[in-house]
Amino acid sequence: MTAADPLPLRVAFKEWAAICRALATGRQDVILRKGGIVEPGGAFRPEHARFLLLPTFLHQAAESLLPEARDLLDGIDADRPPAGLVILTHVATVRAAHRIGDRRGLDPFRGRHVWAESVVDERFHRWRDELHVLEVAVSPLPAPVTLPWRETYGGCRSWVELEAP
Repeated sequence: MTAADPLPLRVAFKEWAAICRALATGRQDVILRKGGIVEPGGAFRPEHARFLLLPTFLHQAAESLLPEARDLLDGIDADRPPAGLVILTHVATVRAAHRIGDRRGLDPFRGRHVWAESVVDERFHRWRDELHVLEVAVSPLPAPVTLPWRETYGGCRSWVELEAP
């Protein structure tokens, strides 16, 4: 990372801002992912071992979180960057990746995420019975990185390739 190029990585993972908060504070250490509508075949691929977390603010809903984790939404709009910008503050490193094809295979990860069980069930059964689980370690960047929003970052996708500032 240099003054001319503040990005330690060029790949970011899009996730709800509340889940990014849970990951950043250690309340969650796994990522559960099905896949985005615009991803090939709608399927998630665990393509990257390290990535930046790109918080998203669409579709967040208290009922999608465990009752004891709904406080993660408190003041979440204050974290929203100004229009036209993206602010990156954390990097995740994958310690293990699993493709779970039996709903009971997700049971060992209960307590390691803040998703409501109804959301886990819905995501597991959507399109086909499977879910990817990434066990991650999350750490803060030395300083937040602010980038201009690009249209290529939009849409229902997990991964985005970041453009240099």
